Amino acid sequence: MELVKEGNTLGVMNSKEICQAIADWAQHQNFTAPYGVLSGQYVNKKGKKVYSVTFGYARTLDATVEIYNRNFIVFRTSATGSEVFKSYNELMVELTKRYSHIKNEPTI
Repeated sequence: MELVKEGNTLGVMNSKEICQAIADWAQHQNFTAPYGVLSGQYVNKKGKKVYSVTFGYARTLDATVEIYNRNFIVFRTSATGSEVFKSYNELMVELTKRYSHIKNEPTI
């Protein structure tokens, strides 16, 4: 089960809340180079609404997370390709493990 955001009466995060939580995490980690943390919603080729978060860190990471629903989240980077996660918690455990070594410093 996903972490619960305050005010969520169902006890499970929806796609929009997951998108915002990932964007907040990326912002907190200073993954803001070169264009900041971008989040929003788009319609894919199949007509499905998808939430996405794009973030990066200079010379280290360019990433996009696409949230199709709370049980299907795709993490893409130029270095590792695409990976599918079955929950927000699973994704965040992996992101924290992989990128905790990057210094939490502002980029210029």
